[in-house]
Amino acid sequence: MKTKSITIISALIALMGFIHIGATFSPLIGDKLTCLDGGTYNAMIYMSLMCGLLLVTLGGYVFWVVRKCSEITRLKPTMQVAAALLLIDGISAVAFMPHNPFAWIIGLLCAVEFLLTVK
Repeated sequence: MKTKSITIISALIALMGFIHIGATFSPLIGDKLTCLDGGTYNAMIYMSLMCGLLLVTLGGYVFWVVRKCSEITRLKPTMQVAAALLLIDGISAVAFMPHNPFAWIIGLLCAVEFLLTVK
């Protein structure tokens, strides 16, 4: 049951990363970020894409490794590190964007993922 829950949550985290990346490009297409200066614009795009990529990469890694942990026990610490990094990302999302429901969803998913992987 625990493995299945971790698998589902990590898949949802990776999906949220893809949504985050898509949401980064939507303001670009609509030219809604033209008010930013060039440096700020590039930094915002970079940070948004990297945050989404972090969710995709680490969520995908936990999704892939959780079933292998029963056979290869040395993978469990790497899964726990990935879950800890996701927790930091989730807490940061809520701290920096408390008005954004997407941040709260990511924060909740990452917190549950962390709690399930450390036990």
